[in-house]
Amino acid sequence: MTDRPGGTPFAPFDGVLMLRLDTETPVGEQTCYVTPFVTDGRRLFVFDEPGDRSDALEEMLVGNRTAISSTATGALRVGAIGDLPTPAEQAWARDACSARFSCDQALQDLAQLGGLVTLRPA
Repeated sequence: MTDRPGGTPFAPFDGVLMLRLDTETPVGEQTCYVTPFVTDGRRLFVFDEPGDRSDALEEMLVGNRTAISSTATGALRVGAIGDLPTPAEQAWARDACSARFSCDQALQDLAQLGGLVTLRPA
């Protein structure tokens, strides 16, 4: 696992389209691929689709260790722990995601309506 100077371990994922999340859960390791997400470099905000199981990503990530990687960043893997966002984090992440995906209405809708988990450095 890697940390970056200046306390911005998630900065390499800024602009990446999709992330792989390998999470250690009480029932074993689970892997999922996510888009959309945004980062301020210090935290990573991951959105889930609204629906019948809109809390599935939250259940998998909150309180559990996750290794984050992407084919776009090569061998880089960053360790994190999932947490619920504060109201200020939630507002920032939803606005940032809507701006990042301004050309994709479906991803903007996810940013406004979907569940949200904050990943913090482990």
